[in-house]
Amino acid sequence: MRAVLLDIDEAFLAERERRGQHKLDECWEGEWHLVHPPRSWHNVLNTELFLVLGPLAKRRGLVGVCESMGVFAAEKDWRIPDQTFCRPEDVTDAGVSSAELVVEVLSKGDDSYAKLPFYAARGVTEVLIVHEDRRVEVYRHREDGTMVQVEQPDGASRSDTLGCTLTLVEGPRLRITWEGGSAEL
Repeated sequence: MRAVLLDIDEAFLAERERRGQHKLDECWEGEWHLVHPPRSWHNVLNTELFLVLGPLAKRRGLVGVCESMGVFAAEKDWRIPDQTFCRPEDVTDAGVSSAELVVEVLSKGDDSYAKLPFYAARGVTEVLIVHEDRRVEVYRHREDGTMVQVEQPDGASRSDTLGCTLTLVEGPRLRITWEGGSAEL
């Protein structure tokens, strides 16, 4: 269910912050998107994924954050992916100005796909969209400023940013392989 509040005052936003409800809220060109906490499966999958991807990113000199790190275009224009991997120079006091890779774990009715043009405009190199059933879609930034889905002929997904391949295997499980290692979630 979607709800639209036509007018949100500062007291309402301050109360959400006081209660700790604001951590996943986004502001899209001045329009507030108030996000409720994700389901348990979402948090578990996101955490398991970060425990594998985080060290891969670190080896490549990237800063990795799991949740609550916004990608900012302006004071009233940001999105909060489930995971953010960026160069250290892209970290600001508010969040990050761009990223090499963001991960969106897709929950029912969320706006992950609608965020792709924003991520492209911010110069994000890759976006992984991960489904509850462990399927993964990889989107890459193109020279024309858009994001395009990259499909591999063998059904696997490849993150060039982290140097790993993500494959759906029986279970369903997500197998992540990289030079010298692998993991299954």
